[in-house]
Amino acid sequence: MEMKKPKLDIEKPAVAKVFDVLVIALFAAALVYLLLQWSQLPERIPAHFGADGEVDRYGTRMELLLLPIIGIVMWVGLGILEKYPHMYNYINLRPDNIEIHYRYGVLFMNVIKNISTLLFVFLIWQMTDIALAKIATLNMPIFIMILVLLFGSMGIYFYKAMKL
Repeated sequence: MEMKKPKLDIEKPAVAKVFDVLVIALFAAALVYLLLQWSQLPERIPAHFGADGEVDRYGTRMELLLLPIIGIVMWVGLGILEKYPHMYNYINLRPDNIEIHYRYGVLFMNVIKNISTLLFVFLIWQMTDIALAKIATLNMPIFIMILVLLFGSMGIYFYKAMKL
């Protein structure tokens, strides 16, 4: 039997607000960088990479605009979802742990939103630099680190939620 989940006003933690500002600033910097380099970009730019970081498909420079568009749509969508923790599915939800689940949920959604956006910042920067021949391949250690942060934060959230 499913429990009716109450709507609680959960304030976003200060660390989440700081993380938002930092990531927005980095995303804005990546957009400015892309716009400043736009006229120098060749018509064919890297559009896909293999596991070794080497370019394995090229596309038009218009494809590079998909990254900021997807990043913005994800930021807004996850930001909206972040405000409605009562809409999430929870593990072990009981009347005595609803508030802490909601707090974890808000922070979890914020972390996923921001790390996903950092991934887009990284890709915009790297793809622009590869297209301009400033670097040859995707920086795989940084790419892997971002993915570890993303999936690691998911693991931490689920571990903490299971313990409630």
